[in-house]
Amino acid sequence: MAWGERELRRKVSDQKRAASSKPSIGPARLSSDLLPAVVTFLLAYASLHRENCAIVIAVAGDETAVVYPRKGGPIPKASMVNMVNDPPEMSGTKIDARTLHDLIHLGVAELVFRATEKAEKVATSVNSDNNVHKPCDGAAIAAALSLALCCINRFVTSAMGGPVSSAELLLKRRDDEGVLSMIEGRTNDKSSDVSSSEHNIRAARGVPSSRILILQATEDRTKDYNALMNCTFAAIKNEILIDGCFFPVGTGKKETSTFLEQACDRTGGVFLAPTGQAQVEGALTEVLVAVFLPSNQARIQMNLPALSEVDFRARCFETGESVDIAFVCNQCLSIFKSKPVDRCLTCGERVSAPA
Repeated sequence: MAWGERELRRKVSDQKRAASSKPSIGPARLSSDLLPAVVTFLLAYASLHRENCAIVIAVAGDETAVVYPRKGGPIPKASMVNMVNDPPEMSGTKIDARTLHDLIHLGVAELVFRATEKAEKVATSVNSDNNVHKPCDGAAIAAALSLALCCINRFVTSAMGGPVSSAELLLKRRDDEGVLSMIEGRTNDKSSDVSSSEHNIRAARGVPSSRILILQATEDRTKDYNALMNCTFAAIKNEILIDGCFFPVGTGKKETSTFLEQACDRTGGVFLAPTGQAQVEGALTEVLVAVFLPSNQARIQMNLPALSEVDFRARCFETGESVDIAFVCNQCLSIFKSKPVDRCLTCGERVSAPA
């Protein structure tokens, strides 16, 4: 559900509850609930360690952009290059709260405008030409996650002395066996030894552990499942935790993100779906700080929310329904409940009848 629809639902709900002198029960608003909570969370995260770095990537429909730091920002710290190795004169520089607030709000506003403008053009094309595919529901979470992994890899590679040492470790990992080993529940002793040695090297050089927090307010985009899982496997290989926070609308039905649950479970992260008053009146800030702020080491001693059951059943890329028997594209491995007509809906490859 788009943020505009959430605003309307929230307005109607608040008016009804205000007549009975009852507090708001959400859903969260983008400008008054989510963004202030994100800014507070980032400031708290930056205060944990003087070398902590953060990047904010926003997604709206098919549009993805880094909203903080912005390219050509007003402060030297806004340069992504300086976020790994700051010059001596910038050592220990604090994040300016006002600048952080302004850049995130500006970046999100620009992204939403671009996404809205693009959606209007696509809608016009669909109405005028029946051959144009309708835009997919949901947001390009997989694209944003891929961008986040690229940024983290750039920082870690630079901190560890360049791409040569990182490439040598990748060759020793046997990445082609990693996915099969994970699916079958096997462990590779040699890969484990390499991963452990890399972890020790990173710790000795003072390279901080990396993690990704995904805040999702839309339904899963089924066609991005393969890309999202590939990003998840990459995160596992690089010891990157993926935390997930899903924002239900509060329709009374079970609302969650199956894809995000799987990513969090596989990487050892935390998944939470706050509902009702936990999304409004500053409560969302408390949720983010209390659940997602603790470091990886501190979480061992804490009683954080845990997923009791994760649905790993195969799902149709077209309808999102769980399937036991399905058609699989031999090019992109997309899963469909019914055989696609003429072309694969994911990769566009022509579907041919078996010989």
